[in-house]
Formats: sequence, structure tokens, C-alpha cells
Amino acid sequence: MVNIAQLVLTLLTLSPWKEPQAPLSASPAHTHTSSCAHTSIHDQDASASFHDQDVSTVIKSIAIVGSGSGGLGILKSILDLPEETRAGWEIVLYEQRRAVGGVWLPDPEGTVAHPPALPETPLYPRLHTNTPHPTMTYPHFPYPPRTPLFPGWEYVQRYHADFAAHFNLTQYIRLNHTVASADWDGEESEGHWDVEVRAHDGSDAGGWTIRRTFDHLIVANGHNHYPYVPAWNGTDEWLANSPQGAPQRELLHSVYYRDPEKYANLSVVIVGASASGRDAALQIAPVARVTYQSLKEGADPAPGAAVVPKPRISHFTNGSIVFVDGSVLADVDAVVAATGYENRVPFLSAPRSGTLATDPAPAANSTTARTLTSNLRYVFPLHRHIFSLAPAYPPTALAFVGLPVLIANCPSDIAQGTFVAHALANASLLPPRAEMLAELVAREERVRAAGLDPYYVGHRLLPEFADAQDYQDELVAYVKKAGALPDDGKNYVEPWRRWARDDAMLIARGWIRAQALGEDAQWVETAQTEEEWVDVLKRIAEWQREWEAEHGESALTGDFYE
Repeated sequence: MVNIAQLVLTLLTLSPWKEPQAPLSASPAHTHTSSCAHTSIHDQDASASFHDQDVSTVIKSIAIVGSGSGGLGILKSILDLPEETRAGWEIVLYEQRRAVGGVWLPDPEGTVAHPPALPETPLYPRLHTNTPHPTMTYPHFPYPPRTPLFPGWEYVQRYHADFAAHFNLTQYIRLNHTVASADWDGEESEGHWDVEVRAHDGSDAGGWTIRRTFDHLIVANGHNHYPYVPAWNGTDEWLANSPQGAPQRELLHSVYYRDPEKYANLSVVIVGASASGRDAALQIAPVARVTYQSLKEGADPAPGAAVVPKPRISHFTNGSIVFVDGSVLADVDAVVAATGYENRVPFLSAPRSGTLATDPAPAANSTTARTLTSNLRYVFPLHRHIFSLAPAYPPTALAFVGLPVLIANCPSDIAQGTFVAHALANASLLPPRAEMLAELVAREERVRAAGLDPYYVGHRLLPEFADAQDYQDELVAYVKKAGALPDDGKNYVEPWRRWARDDAMLIARGWIRAQALGEDAQWVETAQTEEEWVDVLKRIAEWQREWEAEHGESALTGDFYE
């Protein structure tokens, strides 16, 4: 059970930026360097104010990057190991922002990012979940009573803060600590990570540099930060030739989208049909003069949005936007590109590090790559989307948590975290590198057999070749089969999560009807335990199913949060 008191506890116990005890030099960043007996843990953070550990007792050191759902999930999973297993481990989670929650933590109050600067998060004020929250939770840690079934961002951010406080994760978290670089120093069988961190007060100025070494590095920094915008021809000319007396034309990625009122009485093209494209269409269409939605073949417009569907954009001219079917729009004032994000990890990539090669069109593939590679859609070679199979270091040296897409993040993060934690405790749990690489190649072949390109699909778990629930089950089942967890004969993913995900749109239609009737608060008023929340899902699904049997399927109108 989580509550507001736990949020207060979070704010008290998380360790934010503090002035270092040693005075800063006159330069903007002061570097602390020192040495200690255990060479894989050089504790060079003179400002560390919590969870300091006698380095002579440290036998394994782990750095986690990011405190969104993935970072919190892997941290909790490591701490769930038996105490005797992790005795002597040092675990540090670095978070560059002011609090936990990842994309669910809003920008600092009063800040507005303008290109090329990026906002801290793509979060917009009316963001809410697009699946019912019981299906999104960490196992056995439900949302509190009276949480709307499709909650706004503030409920989700509070949930993550409550989770961190409830399980005493906060003592391991260092807020306002940005990982600047990480390089492997060693060989394929042993070594350590040289990690450079910038501690700061949340601003770009000041702070100091920390240099540490770690045995294991876990990347959980999310993948919704670096926007991808297609390279359409003619955009510069179109932007430079706004009609006289008309507003200045604008083309922005949805990472910058915040307020639909900005588009009042304008002609707007929204590109994309993902969650952000759908939300932008639903929110902008009621206030815009006209809203178009540019879609790939086979994609549908946002349900319930008053938009004019258009095909993909071909190019821009001085005065118009031309689509692939030859149609032209000459009256457009603004384009919102909800076109996704690039898989980038700057602290692992050039010029800061040589760990991750970033190349939109790499010549290498999973079998030939000599270094970990990102083509901006797919990081490879990775074992089960997690462990790097690059030959320069041991497979457990570098792990990613949270890369899979089209999956419920919190439960998936715990499944991945369980797999990682037990592999860190016992590296022999993993098969030989050659076997893991063969498994990866076989997965890529299954994607090709479905008529898709694995290097374009990336980490999306599409139903044509993978099931998101099976993926989680297989990770935990592997750990059980290896004897690292008791085999209780049960799947990791509870049956109710499967049917609730399958019925998510039915539940959404029921929730919208409950809102329209003013009955939504009654449905969620008393649910406290996970079982009670599951009962809410069952009842609202059946209630809506019976209504639709008589009246037909209702439309998904509104955006759940009006």
C-alpha cells in the first residue's frame, strides 16, 4: 500500500546535490581524485554524504545509471538477493535529475527548452497512461485508492517515488549526478569501468567531477530523450517562407510539445500515430482550425480525434507540404513530428567513450560487430535485449534494463532485473558467449521470417514474432531452471496481467463511459490491494462488455483526462 506519507519520506531521504566538504577551485568543475586498497573501487567522491562503505570490504561494485522505472527495478532486484549473496557489494545509482521517475518527472518549473536544446523530459501537462495502471505496476505494489484507472503523469511520478521510499532504495540513489563517460579498462575476461560523473545542483554551471571505477555498469537511462525527425527535403525553405500576415511556420518534434492552446486557430499537421501522436491529435484538434494526421501505410488516425488523415510526407516546398500520394497542403502553419526517438547513450559513445559505436547505417551486424553498436533503432549484439556480447569485456560487465518496447515497463523491468541480478551474483548462470550470440541470431531470423527487418524493428516486441508476456516469463523461468530461484511452477506474469492487457481497450471504453456518467470515482474509491485492483478491472470490463453487447462498441472519444 502506498500513500502520500511515503512521498514525503522520499523527499526527506533522497540525497540531492550538496556542496563538497573540500573547497572548489576557481575552475567551473573541481576534480576529486584518490586511491584506496581495493583498486576496483576508487572512492573519489569527497562529497558523498550517504551509503559510504568501507572500501576494504567491497568485493563487487555496481553502477546503475537512471532512476526511472528501469533503474528502480534493477536496484530493487539486486537488493532482493539474499543478504549473504550480496554481502560486500557496493551499489550506486546515479540520476542526473532532481528526483526519481524518469520521463514521468516534469521539467523544472519555469523552464522552457528551445531547439537545439532538449527538454529534460517529453512529458506534457495532460500526459496520462494509455493502459490501466494495474497492468503497469511493479509486482505486488499497487497504486493507492482513488487513483484514476488511466492516471495522469503526477500519479505515475508519485508511484515511482513511493516505490523508492517504501523499499528503502533512496540510500543508494545520488540525485543531480550526471554520468559523463564510462570506458572499459581491461580485457575480455576481467577489468573494470572507469566512470566519470559530474555532480551538480541541477544547473549547467558549477559542480565538480567524480572519477570512480566499477566492476559492472547497468544502463537504465531510458530511450525517449533524443528525438528522431525524418530528413525531409525542403524544410528550411518552407520554414523561411511564412505567408505575409500569417504566424511564423514551425516544425517541432513532439518532445517539445506541451500545450495544445499554442495551436489555437492554426492549421496543423501531426506526423505519426504512436502514443504521443495520438495524444497530440486528441488535444490539438479541438482548438486548431484544421488538424491533419500523416500516417504510414496501415496506420489508423487517433481514435476519437477530429483529424483529416494524410499519407506520409514526401517533401516540402517554399509554400507547401507534398505527400507521397501527390496531394499538397498549402495552408499549414505548424508540423508536430511525433516520429519517435533515437537509441543514443552519449556517455558510452564518441567522443566521450568508445564503448558504443553509433552509426545510422553500420556495416557490421550482430555476428561481425567487434564493438557494441547502435544504428539509432537497435543496440547490438545484446543477449535478450540486456547483456552486451561485445568481445572486449565479460558479458556481465555491461547490461541494459528497459530497452524492450511495446511492453509494460515496471513488471518487465523487474523480470529483466531478476535476470541481471542473479547473473551478477553468479556469472556462470549465463551460457557461453557463442551460445548467447547464436540465440540472438536465431531471434533475428524469426523477425526476418515474419517479413520484417530486425535492425529496423529494434527492441520492439511485436506479436508477429514475440510476446511481451512470454519474454518476461522466459527470463524468470531461466533463473529458476538454473536453481537460482525456487521453482514454484508458476509463470512470472500473472494470468490477470495477460487478459487485462488484451482487454485494455475494452477497459478504456468502460472508463470513458464511467467518466461521462460521473461514476469513475466510485470504481476506484476503495481498491487497495493488488487483488482488489484486479477485481476493478474485471468488473469494469464485464460492465462494458455487457453494454456493448446491447449497444455496439462505443468510440474512444476524449483523452481520458479531460
